[in-house]
Amino acid sequence: MAKYVERRKCKRFNIPDAKVRWKKTRLFGFPKNFSKPHTLLNLSKGGISFICNDKFSPNEKIVVQLMVTNENPLNLYSKVSWQEKPSYNNARIVGITFMPFCGRKGWNSQEALNVLRRLEAQYMDKSENDIGITFFRSKKEPIDVDIQAIW
Repeated sequence: MAKYVERRKCKRFNIPDAKVRWKKTRLFGFPKNFSKPHTLLNLSKGGISFICNDKFSPNEKIVVQLMVTNENPLNLYSKVSWQEKPSYNNARIVGITFMPFCGRKGWNSQEALNVLRRLEAQYMDKSENDIGITFFRSKKEPIDVDIQAIW
């Protein structure tokens, strides 16, 4: 049996009741509106994962908006790293990688990184970096999902 190896450089944490919205980036034309809010699974300074019903292409560039209670929405330029489709319904777990933090066009600002650092310091101890979610195929058959193994 293969052993899971953590490759991430940044530790993941959870923010209770936080939501994520997204929109595709466009070169030409009118900007697309943000999606409806989706459930945040976890995030780090390097990326974010959430649940949604939308299908993405690998490396697709999007703007992710992190919405945290009592905070201004934080827009982050990102790309899709991976996407899985759980078998219980059409919900998909999506893994997103943030673009670099250097202020160039299409990349994230240093201020955005500072916000993520502050959120990490505020919520890391509370989440204990141990996130698990239970999905249900039916009312009688729970499916335990270890998010660390997926992410």
